[in-house]
Amino acid sequence: MANIGKLDRRVTIQKRILTKDEAGGIVESWVEVCHSWAEKVEERGKQSEITDADRAENQTQWRIRYKEQFQGLKAASGYRLSYKNEVFDIHHAKEEGRKSTMLLTTLTTEAIA
Repeated sequence: MANIGKLDRRVTIQKRILTKDEAGGIVESWVEVCHSWAEKVEERGKQSEITDADRAENQTQWRIRYKEQFQGLKAASGYRLSYKNEVFDIHHAKEEGRKSTMLLTTLTTEAIA
Protein backbone atom coordinates (compact mmCIF):
# COMPACT_ATOMS: atom_id res chain seq x y z
CA MET A 1 0.00 0.00 0.00
CA ALA A 2 1.28 3.45 -0.86
CA ASN A 3 2.18 5.99 1.76
CA ILE A 4 -0.54 8.55 0.98
CA GLY A 5 1.49 11.32 2.64
CA LYS A 6 4.12 11.04 -0.10
CA LEU A 7 1.57 11.74 -2.85
CA ASP A 8 2.18 15.47 -2.46
CA ARG A 9 2.19 16.79 -6.05
CA ARG A 10 -0.96 17.49 -8.04
CA VAL A 11 -0.46 16.32 -11.64
CA THR A 12 -2.61 16.24 -14.74
CA ILE A 13 -2.64 13.32 -17.17
CA GLN A 14 -3.38 14.30 -20.77
CA LYS A 15 -4.04 12.31 -23.97
CA ARG A 16 -3.01 13.38 -27.48
CA ILE A 17 -5.84 13.84 -29.98
CA LEU A 18 -5.20 14.19 -33.72
CA THR A 19 -7.86 15.87 -35.87
CA LYS A 20 -8.03 17.28 -39.39
CA ASP A 21 -8.36 21.01 -39.96
CA GLU A 22 -10.32 22.63 -42.80
CA ALA A 23 -7.31 22.43 -45.12
CA GLY A 24 -6.92 18.69 -44.51
CA GLY A 25 -3.86 19.04 -42.30
CA ILE A 26 -3.39 17.20 -39.03
CA VAL A 27 -3.80 19.21 -35.82
CA GLU A 28 -2.45 17.91 -32.52
CA SER A 29 -4.24 18.83 -29.32
CA TRP A 30 -4.21 17.55 -25.74
CA VAL A 31 -7.22 16.78 -23.55
CA GLU A 32 -7.22 16.25 -19.83
CA VAL A 33 -7.93 12.67 -18.80
CA CYS A 34 -7.65 13.12 -15.04
CA HIS A 35 -5.98 14.89 -12.15
CA SER A 36 -4.11 12.85 -9.58
CA TRP A 37 -1.94 13.22 -6.53
CA ALA A 38 1.54 11.88 -7.25
CA GLU A 39 4.91 11.20 -5.68
CA LYS A 40 8.02 12.10 -7.67
CA VAL A 41 10.03 8.92 -7.09
CA GLU A 42 13.24 9.07 -9.08
CA GLU A 43 14.93 11.31 -11.60
CA ARG A 44 17.85 10.38 -13.86
CA GLY A 45 19.45 12.26 -16.70
CA LYS A 46 22.02 11.82 -19.43
CA GLN A 47 23.50 13.90 -22.19
CA SER A 48 24.20 12.71 -25.72
CA GLU A 49 25.26 14.02 -29.09
CA ILE A 50 23.23 12.93 -32.09
CA THR A 51 24.05 14.24 -35.56
CA ASP A 52 25.98 17.23 -34.26
CA ALA A 53 23.25 18.28 -31.81
CA ASP A 54 23.66 18.07 -28.06
CA ARG A 55 20.62 17.05 -26.07
CA ALA A 56 19.72 16.04 -22.56
CA GLU A 57 17.28 13.28 -21.68
CA ASN A 58 15.68 13.17 -18.25
CA GLN A 59 13.79 10.13 -17.03
CA THR A 60 11.44 10.65 -14.10
CA GLN A 61 9.24 8.15 -12.29
CA TRP A 62 5.95 9.15 -10.69
CA ARG A 63 3.79 7.08 -8.35
CA ILE A 64 0.02 7.64 -8.54
CA ARG A 65 -2.99 5.73 -7.26
CA TYR A 66 -3.96 2.83 -9.52
CA LYS A 67 -6.05 3.75 -12.56
CA GLU A 68 -7.15 0.84 -14.74
CA GLN A 69 -7.24 2.98 -17.90
CA PHE A 70 -3.44 3.38 -17.76
CA GLN A 71 -2.65 -0.35 -17.52
CA GLY A 72 -0.19 -1.31 -20.27
CA LEU A 73 0.52 2.27 -21.34
CA LYS A 74 3.48 2.59 -23.72
CA ALA A 75 5.33 5.49 -25.37
CA ALA A 76 3.20 5.22 -28.52
CA SER A 77 -0.04 5.53 -26.52
CA GLY A 78 0.08 9.33 -26.66
CA TYR A 79 -0.16 10.28 -22.99
CA ARG A 80 1.74 12.88 -21.01
CA LEU A 81 1.92 14.12 -17.45
CA SER A 82 1.86 17.81 -16.60
CA TYR A 83 3.21 19.18 -13.33
CA LYS A 84 3.32 22.92 -12.73
CA ASN A 85 4.69 24.29 -16.03
CA GLU A 86 6.56 21.12 -17.04
CA VAL A 87 5.38 18.42 -19.43
CA PHE A 88 6.62 14.81 -19.27
CA ASP A 89 5.89 12.21 -22.01
CA ILE A 90 4.69 8.96 -20.43
CA HIS A 91 6.66 6.00 -21.79
CA HIS A 92 5.54 3.22 -19.48
CA ALA A 93 3.00 2.47 -16.74
CA LYS A 94 3.44 -0.41 -14.31
CA GLU A 95 1.02 -1.66 -11.68
CA GLU A 96 2.46 -1.90 -8.18
CA GLY A 97 0.96 -4.20 -5.58
CA ARG A 98 -2.55 -5.43 -6.14
CA LYS A 99 -4.05 -2.47 -7.98
CA SER A 100 -2.79 -0.16 -5.25
CA THR A 101 -0.55 2.24 -7.15
CA MET A 102 1.04 2.69 -10.56
CA LEU A 103 4.57 3.74 -11.42
CA LEU A 104 4.66 6.01 -14.48
CA THR A 105 8.00 6.36 -16.27
CA THR A 106 8.30 9.65 -18.15
CA LEU A 107 10.92 11.09 -20.48
CA THR A 108 11.75 14.66 -21.39
CA THR A 109 14.27 15.71 -24.05
CA GLU A 110 15.76 19.16 -24.42
CA ALA A 111 18.44 20.75 -26.56
CA ILE A 112 21.62 21.91 -24.88
CA ALA A 113 22.94 25.24 -26.13
